[in-house]
Amino acid sequence: MTDSALAGFFSISTAVSTGAFSVFVRRGGSYANAVTGVLIGLIVTTPPLAAGVWALWRPEWWNPRAYALLAAGGLLGPAIGRVLYFSAIHHLGLARALPLAATMPLFAVVFGVGVLGERPGPEVMAGTALIVAGCIAITYKKAEDKSWSRRHLWIPLVGVMAFSGSHVFRKAGVELLDSPLVAITVMSFAGMICLFVLSRLLPAGQRPQLGRPKAWLFYTASGALNGVSVFLHFSGLNYGDLTIVTPLSSMAPLFALFLSRFVLRDLERVTAPIVIGTLLVVFGGGIISWGIF
Repeated sequence: MTDSALAGFFSISTAVSTGAFSVFVRRGGSYANAVTGVLIGLIVTTPPLAAGVWALWRPEWWNPRAYALLAAGGLLGPAIGRVLYFSAIHHLGLARALPLAATMPLFAVVFGVGVLGERPGPEVMAGTALIVAGCIAITYKKAEDKSWSRRHLWIPLVGVMAFSGSHVFRKAGVELLDSPLVAITVMSFAGMICLFVLSRLLPAGQRPQLGRPKAWLFYTASGALNGVSVFLHFSGLNYGDLTIVTPLSSMAPLFALFLSRFVLRDLERVTAPIVIGTLLVVFGGGIISWGIF
């Protein structure tokens, strides 16, 4: 297979695994909060990753600059962005939260226009319009619907901003190391330590609740799948450009929508506005990604 084909394979696999691990996050929300879920996932996955690095260690992997970049990515990603992502799934539901979390290309456009003074082309403007329309559809709410609240809509959007910053550090770090395994290990370890420290500043009800066995069951599964997802994402970046990786990885909401319909029937109701909004967000993100890169 060519490098581009491998990048495409890893990117689509990332989208599938992201949708799958999000199902376990949704189930785990019945037993513990978002901080607990992220922390359990990191506790479970970081030691095996570190063991793999130790067993396969190469001298050229020693790169303090890359470690610093990946540690910054760990702070913004697992320690902040992932907690907000889990929280969004708990409060808004998987079918609604994941498409809203896939609006990263929209923030790239806003940043480029508002801060850098860029003039986006027609394809970027079209993609932006599709994402905005998709968000409007997804957040449509009937007055009698008490299953979610619009006051929680900020959670996935702030999470997207954190992940946007994390992706910059991830890409820079993995290019210096040329090892997805080392990159995800450093980032996961840094995220776990940062989350331990930052959780001390949270209100009592939002701190880690590690003494709940059922929470460990679901969040261990989600953590393992999330580790696979991040590894696949790094592998995609290692083989191909963002022009391939970003649009294909952004297909995760489609898989989440399918899983919500057939696996989470007892917890969620997939409505027509959610389906339409998801399709608009995914297509809009793909158009913007190709337009930007």
